[in-house]
Amino acid sequence: MTSDGRSQQLEKCARLLSSKSTDDEKLAGLLLVPRIVDAQDVESLDYILSAMDGRFIERLLRTGMKQATEQTNSPAIAGPPMLDIAVSVVDVFASHGALAQRPQIIDRMASLCSVVSLALPHIDSSDSNSSDSNSSVSSSSVSSDAAQVLCKLLATDQAVKRLLAQPGMLAGVIQSVGRRSPPNSLEITQFLDYALSRCSQWLHLQQKQKQHGPSTQSTVGWVELVSSVACLFAQAQTERELKLKFNLVPVLASALAPLDSTDAVAIGDSASCAPMVADIRSGCVWIMTVRQRAPESESNGDYFDQALVLASHVVRLWPHLVFSPATSGAGDTEAQKASGGSLILRLACVEGQTAIDSMMIRAPPDQSSIQLSGVVATDAERLRLGWKLPLCAEIAASWLEWADEWPDTQDDPAAEASSVDEAAVYSMMGDVKKLAESAVVFLRDWNERVGGHQAMLAASPALVASTIRLLGRWLATDTKLHTQALPVLAMCAGWIVQSDNKYGQALSDYMLPSVSFALETCEVDEAQYVDDLKTHRLRHKTKKTHDFASPWVGTIEFDDLARAVYGIPSDEEMLRQRQTHKQ
Repeated sequence: MTSDGRSQQLEKCARLLSSKSTDDEKLAGLLLVPRIVDAQDVESLDYILSAMDGRFIERLLRTGMKQATEQTNSPAIAGPPMLDIAVSVVDVFASHGALAQRPQIIDRMASLCSVVSLALPHIDSSDSNSSDSNSSVSSSSVSSDAAQVLCKLLATDQAVKRLLAQPGMLAGVIQSVGRRSPPNSLEITQFLDYALSRCSQWLHLQQKQKQHGPSTQSTVGWVELVSSVACLFAQAQTERELKLKFNLVPVLASALAPLDSTDAVAIGDSASCAPMVADIRSGCVWIMTVRQRAPESESNGDYFDQALVLASHVVRLWPHLVFSPATSGAGDTEAQKASGGSLILRLACVEGQTAIDSMMIRAPPDQSSIQLSGVVATDAERLRLGWKLPLCAEIAASWLEWADEWPDTQDDPAAEASSVDEAAVYSMMGDVKKLAESAVVFLRDWNERVGGHQAMLAASPALVASTIRLLGRWLATDTKLHTQALPVLAMCAGWIVQSDNKYGQALSDYMLPSVSFALETCEVDEAQYVDDLKTHRLRHKTKKTHDFASPWVGTIEFDDLARAVYGIPSDEEMLRQRQTHKQ
C-alpha cells in the first residue's frame, strides 16, 4: 500500500470512529484498526485514538459484559463477541505508556475491572450443559485478557493514582476471588499481586518526595484495597477456601514489601490500619499453626515459610498493632486475640534458632577461599540455609523495641499497652534471649573462622544487618550476654567503618543503644566519654560494683566499637589520612 493509500485508510478509520458516526460504523472502524495499523506504530495509533469516541468503547464493554452474564446473543451486532473486540482494542493502546494515560483509555479502568471479575464461579460439569460450560470458559478467557490490559495500564503512574482514588473499582475483583474455585482464582490473585504491589511502590516513591508526598485520598485508598484482601485472607478457613488463603499470602506480602517504616507512619496518619493488620496477623497465625497440627506435610512447611515472610513485613511496619492484644482480626478466636502476636514471636524465635543451627553445621569459607573465589560462590549454600534468620531477627528486634516502650505506657489506661499481660511479656523475653544467645554463638563462630571480612557483609547484608539489629537491641536490655559478645565487637566495628554509608549507618544505629546502655550500667557519663574519645584521653571512671555493670566498658574492643558508632576516627585512621594528605 502506498503512503497516500495508507493515509486515506487512516482517515477513513478515524471518520468511522468519531462521535458523529453510528454504532455500526464505529464497530466497523474498530475491526479495521488492527488491519491497517501496526501495533508498534505509535504515531498512527495516536492519530486514531485522538479521533476515537471513548464512550463507544465503554458501551461496547458494558453490553459485552451483559451478554456474557446473561449468556445471550445481542441481535444488534453480529460477528465477533463485542467484549473481545473492546478488550482487544484497549489492549492495543495500553501497550504504549503515552497512549495508555489518555482519557479514552484510562477511563475504561472501572469497566475492565468488572470484566476481570466477570468469569462465573466454577460450574461443575454434572450440573451444567455444554453451552453454559463454554460460556464460562469464554468469560474466563476474556477476564484474563482484561487483567493483562489492566497490568499494562497500572504500569503508568496515572492509572495507579486513578485506582487509589477509586479503590471500589477493584471490589468486584476481590469478591470474585472468593467465589471461584482455586484453579479459576489463581490468575486473578496474580493480577491482584501486581496491582497492590504497584500501588505500594508508587506510594513509597511519593513518600520519598517529601514535597509531593501521597495525598490522603491515595493512602486511604491503599488501606481500603489491602484491607479488603486481608479480610478475605483472615476469613478463608473452610477446606474449600484453604487454597485461596494460601494464594493470598504472596499477594499481601507483595503489597507490604515495598514500604518502609516512614510509609507506615504516613499511612497510619491517614487511615486506621488496625483492622487490616489484625486480619493479616490472624491469617498468618492460622497458617503457622497448621504445621504444628500436621508437620509431616511438605506443603504445610512451604505455606509456613510464606506466612513467616508476610508476618515479618507486617511486624516491620506496624509492630505496635501486631503485638497489642487490643488488635483482633475477623478470623481470630478468643485465644488468638490474646496471643496472636506473641505466637508469631515465639515461632519466629524457634525458626531463627533452627536457621542458625542449619548454618552452623556448614563450615564457612576460610580467608584463602574468600580471596580466591569469593564468598558468594563458596558460602552460597550456607547462607541459603539461613534465609529465615533475617525475617526472624527482624520480628524479634521489633518486638524488643515495642516491649522497651511498654513500661512507659502501661500505667496509662488509654494506651494500647495497658492491656498487655506483664507475665506474658517477661515470658516472651526468655524466647528472645535464647535467639540472641544463638546469634552471639553464630557471630563468634563466624568471626573466629572467617573474621570480619567485608565480603561477608557484601554477600549477605540482610542476614548481617538483621542479626546485628537483634543483638544490639538485646544487648541494650540485658548485660548477661555482654561477656560472650565481647569478641564480636571488633567485627561489628570493622563492618561499620568499612561499609558504605547505607549499611555502615544502619549497623551504627543498631549498636548505639547497646553502647549507651553499657556506659549507663557503669555510671559513665556518655557525653564525657565521647569527648574523651575525641581527645584520645580515655580517663573515664567506671563503677562496676553492682552485678548489672557491663564488662565491656574499659576494654579496647568497646572503645573501638564506640569510635565507629560515634563516627570518631581511630589513631590508625588519622595516620592514614595524614599520609594521604601529604601525598
